Amino acid sequence: MPRVLSYTPPWLSRPSPGFDLFHSNDRKLSHKASESDSKKGQQGIRRIIAYRRTEYCNEIFVVVGNTIRWADLGQIKDDWEGEQDDRGVIRSIESGHHEKEKSYKTLKVSIHEQIHHLIPSPNGELLAILTAHTVHIVVLPDPSHLGQADTGPIQPKRFTLGPTTHVLSQSPVACALWHPLGVGGHCIVTITKDAVVRLWELDTYNRSSFDSPTLAINLKKLQYGNSAEDDFSPSKIGANRSFSLDALDMEVVSACFGGNGSELESGWCPMTLWVAMAEGDIYALCPLLPSRLQPPESLIPSLAVATTACKGYLEHELYQANNESDTEQEKLVLEGHQQCEDQCKWLAELDRQDPLPATEEIESSNGSLIYNRPSRLGPIPRLQGPFRITPEEIEDELELSDIHVVASRLDSREFLDTQGSDESDDELDESDELPVGDLSSSVVCLLTRSGRVYICLDLEGVKAQWLPERKSKTKISPKLSSVHDLLVLEAIDTKRADDLSDPDWPIFTADVHSNYSFFVAHNKGVVFLSLDPWIGKLENELRSHGGEIAGTDFRVNILAEIAESLREQILKYNHKAEAESNLYVTAPVVLQDSVLGYFLLTIYDDQPQAVILDSPYDRTRKDWDNNSGYDYEPGLKMLTQGPTRSAYQPPQTLWAESALTRFRDTHVQSRHKKLLKDEIRLSSATLDVMTEAHRILSQETHQLGIAASDLFRRCERLQEEFRDQIRRANEIASRVERLNDEDADDYDDSSSGRGSAKLDKRLQNARKRNDEISARHEALRKKLMRAGSKELSDKEQSWIAETKKVATLVLTPGDGDAPGLGEQKHDLVKRYEESRALAEDLVNDARDACKSGEMEGKSNGMFKVPPDIRKEKVGRVMALLERETALVSAVQERLERIGLSVN
Repeated sequence: MPRVLSYTPPWLSRPSPGFDLFHSNDRKLSHKASESDSKKGQQGIRRIIAYRRTEYCNEIFVVVGNTIRWADLGQIKDDWEGEQDDRGVIRSIESGHHEKEKSYKTLKVSIHEQIHHLIPSPNGELLAILTAHTVHIVVLPDPSHLGQADTGPIQPKRFTLGPTTHVLSQSPVACALWHPLGVGGHCIVTITKDAVVRLWELDTYNRSSFDSPTLAINLKKLQYGNSAEDDFSPSKIGANRSFSLDALDMEVVSACFGGNGSELESGWCPMTLWVAMAEGDIYALCPLLPSRLQPPESLIPSLAVATTACKGYLEHELYQANNESDTEQEKLVLEGHQQCEDQCKWLAELDRQDPLPATEEIESSNGSLIYNRPSRLGPIPRLQGPFRITPEEIEDELELSDIHVVASRLDSREFLDTQGSDESDDELDESDELPVGDLSSSVVCLLTRSGRVYICLDLEGVKAQWLPERKSKTKISPKLSSVHDLLVLEAIDTKRADDLSDPDWPIFTADVHSNYSFFVAHNKGVVFLSLDPWIGKLENELRSHGGEIAGTDFRVNILAEIAESLREQILKYNHKAEAESNLYVTAPVVLQDSVLGYFLLTIYDDQPQAVILDSPYDRTRKDWDNNSGYDYEPGLKMLTQGPTRSAYQPPQTLWAESALTRFRDTHVQSRHKKLLKDEIRLSSATLDVMTEAHRILSQETHQLGIAASDLFRRCERLQEEFRDQIRRANEIASRVERLNDEDADDYDDSSSGRGSAKLDKRLQNARKRNDEISARHEALRKKLMRAGSKELSDKEQSWIAETKKVATLVLTPGDGDAPGLGEQKHDLVKRYEESRALAEDLVNDARDACKSGEMEGKSNGMFKVPPDIRKEKVGRVMALLERETALVSAVQERLERIGLSVN
């Protein structure tokens, strides 16, 4: 879990230039925007901060009022640090005014409706701008414009997406997503609230690509579709629309893709569109692809492997169903087998293509080859869902606000086996330990309006499905095929019970370090959630030999019951004194950079709110430093730091411009403006003017009183904390004095020193002894490193064992010997005497043999041994005698050294 290091830094606080990036001094724009949206009843999620990571910049795009501002956070931080003087005060504040060069650029885009979403493309070239009903695409300028001295607005190239489709007379736009497999990242999917999905393939050099979508699907029609030849296109403008219950049940609130196109993901995930409805239903479209796609290199082979394995399994299940005469099971297996055959045909057509190489302009991280979408089974997939959420008792409680899907990982073991890998299964199981966060099933996270997060597991997985052709004999059985379960593992509340009464639209934001960590933002703050503590255990149970181990289902259910994710409130909004309740929730952006660190940025009440977190890389480095260092005093406890708290930020009420300055232009009618210059007369017109002025003034004074009372409470709390710190410091000082006095009493008779001087001397001796021990330890460590790690041979190990045995027999003291040790010593001396006598006997026998040989040679003249052979044999005997003599001498010396007297 990340630890909060600090909150909003000074270079983003008022009155720094970084604060001006998020706040506008002219409050007319923000008031008009909020009033227009409140009249239309449009309240919900806002993504008005977009982040684009380039090689040298940390660019962000922020919506202020209805204008888009563009800046580099790293440059803002460096400029603020450069403007600091020795006392840490900005020079511009001392001058009394803030006349300086702007720290941001303004993108001039003529959009009349209030901007709700900023969505940058994966390659950072395009920016999608969403209002309530319209969608606009902007070509982002080069980052070099940020370093130019020109402060004028930049007018980028802008396109209107669907000028006759996304208009005010049509359904509002729920969300827009960039397709992860689009060529060059120029494919966008828009979803309206009336459940219409449109796929656009954009070309900035061809304006006609922005006029009409490549693919348009009405999910309400597709839900009841029976054939691929049916018309699933959305209704035309002006067509009569009859009332249907689907208009209420299929109101889209959010959507997301099942993956981001990584090579480590399962093949079907990046082409699966998950759609969440307001009433709690979840649907999926797979495969949803553009006419030209740019997949990663591992996508097609991995899909081929998975589809072939699934087809073989279903054939086996079909054989068992035929033997058992189970009609319903046989129909279900037949339908699944037909789907696998369709997938095989679709992949075969994709594999037979000759892909085109991607140019440098459109080359992305996905892959370098461009394929065409297979046309055999049609571009419109079958609508899968609504998924059944188990346990069933929570279905009625869902009022969804957002959805977030974590893709399942690619099964590398099966993929390597098909690619001809020489590694065995045992080697893969032992060496390929799954890192935390790699799960073989997709995780679907559902967020409700009340701030509750449901963590669901998709065990079956969403795969490609198509509607059958009209002439096909295969028919769909909705009762059987629509059953798809999402197992709820955990329900996490991100808000307190007393905060549930406020209307809210919580939203997900993905983390940059882990796929299974994310942030939840609502009107009370930002909460961090992490599933990493139990994801690894769950995966170990799921992949236990394919579920063949007995009791796997039981252990998975136990894990679901005891699953407890990490939860911590990272940011809490303290400005509760505002009279206007902000119903909008701004989605934060999370980034990791060497300049900014682990950084979370959001907007609340038109002011920047930031949190600097402890990065996992920093924690790993600290752990390494702690392990590699030397803790010479493990009993020493470091002083614990108190909880990190954000610095006080004055509310907008204390420094904002009063509305009375605009009272004459906004509230006083033209025929009554004359009364403001004349003497006050008692009339109905004067009463109306005074009433309106009193209404504005009373509201502002009430807000000022609440802000002042909040500041007074903070000052009182600060005084109490100072008193508590002074009290603790006095306690520590008294304890130190007490220790000094006790040490002085112990050394009253000593002339070498007393009191604190004695403590200093003892401390110096301890440090000196500590340095000596550390030097010895370092010398031994270097010596062991030079010695290497060569293993001992069998002879060396046997010699060591024999030496230890002799040491236990010889080196044990004689007086206090345990029973049996004296007899062992006597046996050792006896063996030595026997070996010495045996050696002498061997020497005598050798001499006698030599003499007898010479006598026989002399007596028998017929046999005579040559002198050379005789000398050679005698030499060998003498060498053996010398060797035995040396061994006897060595044993005698060893016994003499260990203190035994040998007679």
